[in-house]
Amino acid sequence: MNTKNPLLIAALALCCAQASAAAEDKTLRLYNWADYFAEDTLANFTKETGIKVIYDVMEGSEMLEAKMMSGNSGYDLIFPGDTVAERLMRAGALQKLDPEKLQHLADIEPGLRSLQTKYPYSRHATVPYTWGSIGITYNAAMVEKRMPGAPVNSLDLLFKPENAAKFADCGISMIDSPDEVMAVALNYLGRTPRSAEPADLKAASELLLAIKPYIRKFQSQPVTDLVNGDLCLSLGYSGDFTQAQRAASGAGKPADFRFHIPREGTTVWMDTMAIPVDARHPEYAYTFINFVMRPENMAAISNFTGYPTSNAKARPMVDADMRNNPDIYVDEATYARLIPGKDIPQRSMRARMRAWTTFKTASH
Repeated sequence: MNTKNPLLIAALALCCAQASAAAEDKTLRLYNWADYFAEDTLANFTKETGIKVIYDVMEGSEMLEAKMMSGNSGYDLIFPGDTVAERLMRAGALQKLDPEKLQHLADIEPGLRSLQTKYPYSRHATVPYTWGSIGITYNAAMVEKRMPGAPVNSLDLLFKPENAAKFADCGISMIDSPDEVMAVALNYLGRTPRSAEPADLKAASELLLAIKPYIRKFQSQPVTDLVNGDLCLSLGYSGDFTQAQRAASGAGKPADFRFHIPREGTTVWMDTMAIPVDARHPEYAYTFINFVMRPENMAAISNFTGYPTSNAKARPMVDADMRNNPDIYVDEATYARLIPGKDIPQRSMRARMRAWTTFKTASH
């Protein structure tokens, strides 16, 4: 062999480069929240498909939007919330999905399929992943001690000052999410949940200010405080209940935590799977979506995260404490009481944010 032949050297170099690129390219880059898969989801996917996964952890929805809007994010699959996906699709940052390449669309919970129709831009660009609602998680013993027969399935428990005052000593937490809390408060008052009308925001602010003296914390992750006994009542995510129950058992601090969707109605959120318009490997993204959407994989994710997943066939494999809880896996009547997200215009969102900031910073 004449190793000094420049044509031969070039050909060999090209072959090596192509082989290296092929090996490197069999990689799926995804962007999702921390600990939002089962412990073995990604390893099992790679073992089955040979596709390596680079898992970047999302710090917040704002960061996700910024990355997508700037273009060239490098991601093949992202996990935006419903309203974020709506804005991204409206801006042309997501691909319209090909139903022929998705194997489990027919298995999606009917209530979620109906909910998805509420999003005119993104409904053809997303697959529902996990979902939940905003409701009341509470320590049953602490609440019963202070208010026997408390209206635990109603927002009266929190929004009536005379009730909230009874739980100030054991601790009340409220999710630090202005859009969600304002929507829940407005709906409770019989007003349009996503309104930014001055009269509506004034009414919601007055409702919230009346209970401000009794709120100990504004936070989106109350589980540790619930388990430690520093809170007895929290307005927040439905998954807080399952996570608090498990954490308490694991720490040798068993407690009877419960969760209710308020009978007056509340907001629902849905995290989704979507493919960026400039994804390098959309075919790997489809492969991953089909993999996680299998009932056994979705059930494992639900059991690990504490949130219900979208595949209805996964439900029999989900832990009994979730699948048998009508406030976690809800029926058709409860779905009707859930308020979907909305892509609110910036001007309206700013008005809602101002009302929230005024409430949060108000002195007792």
